[in-house]
Formats: sequence, C-alpha cells, structure tokens
Amino acid sequence: MALLKPEDWQAKWIGRGPGSEPRGRHGFFNAQPEESGEGEGVEVDERSTLIRKEITLDKSVRRARIYVCGLGMYELSINGRRIGEKVLNPPKTHYRRQVLYDTYDTTNHLAIGRNAIGVHLGNGWFNPLKKYWTWRMQWFGSKRMILQMHIEYENGSVQVITSDESWRSAPGPVITSCIYDGESYDANEELPGWDEPNYDDSAWEPVNVVEAPGGEMISQMMEPIKLIDVIKPVGLSNPEDGVYVYDMGQNFSGWARLRVEGQGGTRVELRYAENVHEDGTLDPESMNLARARGSYIMRGGGEEVYEPRFTYYGFRYVEVKGYPGEPRLKDLEGCVVHSACEQTGYFECSNELINAIHKCTIWSQRSNLMGFPTDCPQRDERLGWLGDAHVTAEEAMLNFHMPLFYRNWLGGIQANRDGSGDVPYISPRPHMEVGKPDWSSGYLLIVWYYYLHYGDRQILQEHFDEMRGYVDYLGTTAEDYILPKSRYGDWLSVADGWVRGDPESTTTAFYYFNTKVLIQAARVLGREGIARKYTELLERIRESYNRHFFDSKSGIYDNGSQFSNAFPLLLGIVQDEHRQAVLQNLIHDIVDKQNGHLTTGILGTKYMIEALSEAGRDDIAYLIVNSQGYPGWADMIEGRTTLSERWNKTGSNNHVMFGSIDTWFYRALAGIDIDPEQPGYSNVIIKPTVLPGLSWAGASIETILGRVSTDWGYRDGEYRLSITIPANATATIYVLARGAEGVTESGEPASSSPGVRFISREGGYVIYEIGSGTYEFKSLDK
Repeated sequence: MALLKPEDWQAKWIGRGPGSEPRGRHGFFNAQPEESGEGEGVEVDERSTLIRKEITLDKSVRRARIYVCGLGMYELSINGRRIGEKVLNPPKTHYRRQVLYDTYDTTNHLAIGRNAIGVHLGNGWFNPLKKYWTWRMQWFGSKRMILQMHIEYENGSVQVITSDESWRSAPGPVITSCIYDGESYDANEELPGWDEPNYDDSAWEPVNVVEAPGGEMISQMMEPIKLIDVIKPVGLSNPEDGVYVYDMGQNFSGWARLRVEGQGGTRVELRYAENVHEDGTLDPESMNLARARGSYIMRGGGEEVYEPRFTYYGFRYVEVKGYPGEPRLKDLEGCVVHSACEQTGYFECSNELINAIHKCTIWSQRSNLMGFPTDCPQRDERLGWLGDAHVTAEEAMLNFHMPLFYRNWLGGIQANRDGSGDVPYISPRPHMEVGKPDWSSGYLLIVWYYYLHYGDRQILQEHFDEMRGYVDYLGTTAEDYILPKSRYGDWLSVADGWVRGDPESTTTAFYYFNTKVLIQAARVLGREGIARKYTELLERIRESYNRHFFDSKSGIYDNGSQFSNAFPLLLGIVQDEHRQAVLQNLIHDIVDKQNGHLTTGILGTKYMIEALSEAGRDDIAYLIVNSQGYPGWADMIEGRTTLSERWNKTGSNNHVMFGSIDTWFYRALAGIDIDPEQPGYSNVIIKPTVLPGLSWAGASIETILGRVSTDWGYRDGEYRLSITIPANATATIYVLARGAEGVTESGEPASSSPGVRFISREGGYVIYEIGSGTYEFKSLDK
C-alpha cells in the first residue's frame, strides 16, 4: 500500500525554518559565491532538529502504517524504538522533481494509551553548506519532514495521524552536519526520553508549516542505504604526540564507530583520509575541499559509543585526537555503508593480478552505490556522472542485484530533463545544463543494458519516447550529421593531445551509438516504422563519419589514437573492406608503440576492450590487463584496495570507472555472455577464452532466472568445462576441442548426453546447445 496521488497526502510539511525561503540560484563550474546563491540571505542551520508528537490510542490496533520523509535526512522512532535500519535516508534526488518517501509497518510498535512519534532531522544533500553551492550542490531549503500514519483498529475504524502545526520541536545533539565536511555531536545536548510517551516538551517550540520541496512524492522502492558490514582496523600508530592513526586495511564508504570512556565535556576529534604521509600522519589531499572530520563531546559516566548519523566518508585511515588516555585497536571499528544491493556475481581465475583488480572493482563499486551511482565517496563531489555510470553499469549488473537501483536512477534522469529533448550529464542535479553527448548517452545505454541483463521490455517502453527525443535533439545540434566536440570526451585518456575533451569523432560516434540503440529498442517493441526511419539516419551518420574522419590510405580514424580506431570498429562504422586495416593499426599502436599499454580514458577503456574481444583478439586485451607500469591496472592498484581515479594514481583513490574491465573478466575469461536475441539470460552464451598463462577461471551470476556458473581448466591439451544453467533457460556453449568425437559430458560422449545437442564446429570450438542443469565437459585440443 502506498500514497499514490498528491491528494492522498493529508499531512503538511513541517520544520523549524520559515514558511517560505529564498532559493539558491543555479550553480555551475567556477561559480563565484555571489553567482551561486550565497548572496540570497539564506542561513544554513547546521544543528539537527528533533520533532515529536504524542497520540493516545484507546482501542486495539489491527494494522498501522507510517508514510514519512525527512529532508535533508531523518531517523524515525516510536516509543523510544528506532524504526527501520535505513541510514543517510532518503537518498538524493532532484527534490523539485522527485522526493522519495518510506513506508513502515508500525503495528507492533503501538500500544493502547500514550504513544510518542519522534523524528530526528539532519542536513544532507537537501541543505548543504553555502560554500558548496556551486556545480556540486544547491540549496533547496531548511530541514523539514512530512508524516502520515494510517491506523486501522480491530473494530474496523480508521484513524489518520498527520504532521501539522501541533507538533513540537527542539534543537538536537548533532551540532553540525554536512555530507562533505562531517558531523559534530555533543552528548551533553541529548534529551533522554524525547521520543518516548509522557515526556515534558513544554519548553519545546511549535513547528512551522513550511513549503513542500515541490517534487512528486514517490515511494522508495529500491534497496535502502544501510550499514552493511563492520570491519576491524589492522593497525594503530602514534605519529605525533596525542595523535593516533587507525589503518582499516581497506578503503571504503561509511564511518568510524568510536568507543571511549572519560570525563564529561571531553572532545574527541576524528579526521578521515585515504592516505598517510611517509611519517604516518594523515594525508587529506584526495579529499579536496571536503573537511572529512567528526567530533564527539563526551557526557561522562561510563563507556560511550558514537557513530555519525547524517554524513559519510570515503577513507582507509582515521586520525583520532583528544582521546582520554591511549586508545586501543578495539576502540574503533569501521562501518561499511552503501546501498544494500546484494552481491550476486563472483569471479576468480589463476591470474592473481586479475583477481586483485576484480576485488578492487567490487570495493569501489560498493563505495559508490549511495542511492545513485556516485563517482567517488570521499571528496567534495560525489555526483552521478553519466559517463562514469554507463561504463560501469554492466560490471555492476554482473556483480550486484541492480534492477531496482537503476530503475530509480533512470526515472530520476527522465524527470531531470528540461523538455528540449536533451539529457543531463549529471543526475540527480538541481538544474539542467546543455548535455554532453558522450556522457549523456549513458541514459540510453543503461536503459539498453538493463533490458539485456534483465530481459525487461517494460524499461524500454517507459523510456522509449525520451530515447527517441534525445536522438532527435542530437540531430538538431549536428552539421552534416557531425556533432561538435564535447567538453569531457574520453575523460582521463593519456593519449597525446587528449587532456580535456577529445576529437569530434567521439561525440559523433556516440550519436551513431544512440541511434543504433534506439533502432534495437524500436524493434524489440515492435515499432518497425520507427526502426526503418532511424536506420536511414544511421546510414547517413555512418557515411558522413567515414567521409570526415577516415583516412583510407593509412587505415586510421581521426588522430589514430586507440579509441579513435577502436570505437568505430566496435560500432560497425568501419566498412568491411577496411576493418582488418583499422584493427591492425589499433593492435600496432598497443603492442609496438605503447609496449602493451593502453592510452584510453574511461570511455575508451571499456569500448576498446570490447572491440578487441569482438574481433577475436582477447589475447591483446589480456596483454593490456597484465601490462606492468604506467598506465595500467597493475600500477594503479599497487598498494591500494580500490581503483584510482587516474592512471597515475592521483586524485581520488576510490573511483569505479576503470572497473569496466570487470565485464570482460566475466565474458571473455569466465565465458558467460548474454544472447541479445534472448535477453535476461534466457539463453546464455558460454565461451571461455583460453589464453597463455591462464590455466583456469570461473564465475557465477545470480540472474533473474537463477544461477549461471562456469568453471574451466586447461592443462597439457586437456580441457574441462563445468556449467550450471538455471531452469527455464538454455545455453549455447563453445567447447575447446579438436573435434566433436573427443568431447565428453559427465564421462559419456557429449553427442549422446541427455540435454546436449550438437550444433556445429567453429575455429577450435565445438558448439552445443544445452538445457537447464549442471554439465561436466572434457575434451582434448591437441
């Protein structure tokens, strides 16, 4: 049950702020304070707010539900008991377009007689400090909440409790809270019993009825942000007098939980960072402007435990100052916090470097699932860049259960648009700037990846009009079907001349890519007329692209960089008679010019690896992945537990965007791939790639139909392949073998094994079709 229409809400938004407030102006890159809203007379109240209401029930309750939202963030309690396990709630949205609310079953929390409802409000994405009113965030208003409780009694009568003027408020014990800067908590400001019945709130102030944020109220249907795990520190040092530094052994998103005992009024200060200097002191450089601090003022009288409520950090190290006495290793632990998307994919192989890259990718992805896909968890950014998100979307779908998460985020992008047909390149965001085709394309691409991984035609139906509108919009910005150069391009490429942005060819290639995806979506939905129309457009883009960017004499595109050649190969832009020349030029650059290294940024890395794999050159992709030194993954992750933002390891230590390689691990090495004609793993393509130096690999994925897994090994010409296919699914499998006569399944000739049907031979593989079940293939390829 949910409140589906605006008129279903009888409650009012309430808070301690004024009834109406000025709104900050749109922020943007390099905004000056007076340009970003600071001159508008808004005062940010950094302190948390407690709001309460007591109600009397005189009958037995059959059922009770609460519908509630608190902005920036909130915690709900009834009769002194915390309701739910969500933290940092609600997740960030464009609050003037969408606001997420929660539904709780509170039947067992109510009793006949007096009952108390308490809401603790803190700052969040909704109300950042003024210094961040630039391109990062924007002020929406002071802290506020709305709550509606429906109580159904045993006698059939119904009562509705709503937030209104009768509720009362007081300042809370969180003295300051900011997503980027951290939180300060004064235990002496706690009000024991404030959320319990019969509390004396006569000194509290009446709340004000305030403006609604303006966005549509939407029930939060995705996995909540939760405390997922608790990890113990692996080291504790004392680099300076009175300064202690904990090493958690892992970079992650969340916070520290502190245990302390001492005199009341003692202030213990915490500071978070990803790195330490050589002398062991904290190195906060990767935090940029984010202060990433916390403090706890003790009440005294025994052991006290503190952890933040309305902020989070990205960190490996925690500095503690002001601790009474000398802290022990067990006095601090790490709380791992992110969206509770279950890990459903697992990969492992005989190559330890690849295993390490995979592990770093998992931790980076976990750290950047915060109700939307963030770029990083630590510095003064943490934004939903579509460029970062789309190159890692398939990796995320392979490793985690993501349909609800992406459905929510894609709906936010849809709502964030401005009516022109353009798509934002960051979402959620409080305003719309002109998109960047190579980044904004992430909207269409993630919709398409969603369909392929989950087989959900509805996602295409829900977003088709916007997908078509975006392709049409791109057409209005093109001249002779060529798009102008983008601001970002293949971000963080190390190719010569690709510092910020890239040649025009990349943006136009994404124009082609979007059009191609639109055609595929139209065909899935049976809109053949639309598909034919855009197929004609696709050919015109292709012709113009080749005319503008391809040098047929040299066999290279644009400036001849790796991405310039790889992307048109992957998309099918290259004419058949030139494909081999372009491929050889790409390989020549990788092997001979770059000594096995890539030069690509976040876009080029994903699509070049895919282009090589599609061309049957997984050996070159494997060479790249295993390359030592700069630039490459081996150098990037040395001494790290997550992926870095840049190949040179500067900037953020916890960006997931170069984790797009993980998709290749699953598809090429473990050999599990999607059949685009039968999406959602209803037919699985199983084709592991055997490469020199790789003796075994395996993976499992919990698909919507059940578990798909592979486990293969190769030694001295003997090949084994174990496969599990779920019920209601089939698989097309490629068994490495010199001939079908030498292939066995569970010890019997494969040709006579139940559920196994021979299809053909291709190269060094024998191809079979199998049904659901578990299979053990063995063969010889010598």
